[in-house]
Amino acid sequence: MTKLAEKKRQYTREAIIEAAEELFSRHGYHNTQVMDIVKSVGMSAGTFYNHFKDKRDLFRQITQQNFEELRIRIRKLREPLNIWDRSDRSRKLFESYSAYFDYIDDNSQQFLILMRGSFGVDEELDVDVWKYHSGMADDLAVDLQAWMDIGIIEGIKPQTTSYAVVGMAQLLGLSYVMEQKITREDAIETLVSISMAVFDSHMTEAGKKGQAPQSRKRGNILS
Repeated sequence: MTKLAEKKRQYTREAIIEAAEELFSRHGYHNTQVMDIVKSVGMSAGTFYNHFKDKRDLFRQITQQNFEELRIRIRKLREPLNIWDRSDRSRKLFESYSAYFDYIDDNSQQFLILMRGSFGVDEELDVDVWKYHSGMADDLAVDLQAWMDIGIIEGIKPQTTSYAVVGMAQLLGLSYVMEQKITREDAIETLVSISMAVFDSHMTEAGKKGQAPQSRKRGNILS
């Protein structure tokens, strides 16, 4: 394939994705058909199927890459965390929630697609949508368990707590996009405040002192 042909193919693919994002967000996944996307772009159905197997394949490709990049970015933000330092915990929470709202600002249509999902209509698609939401919660649950293991927090349920935290972020993000009753800044500030309060309420005595037990010290304790 020549460079010109490859460039044209890429342009066509991007046009399909852009039209699909708009239609999915405006009408919903199930109320949008392939022919609606084709008409919006001004191409033949055959051209669409040269790029995607079907509508579900298109949906997966639209959402998977950007959301997986978000998940990796948030996970990496915690990796240099000195969990014993309260100010560092607060700073990393702020950076993580800011990254989440960066994603929403840059991909508001994709975010709406994910939040509206297909629940109860398309079981295979439900699984895909749920993976995006649960993946970040699972990453946080692993970190919470690690922080329990090193003795900074206790008495917390990592899986339940992590899903609650992600759920809060989702609903605030949805309100931010749909209703615009809250600002991005207010949402992030509230999420950081609640997360810090939950963490503080489960701290051990060593955690409150900001010092790892001698038997557990490893310099800066990382997530």
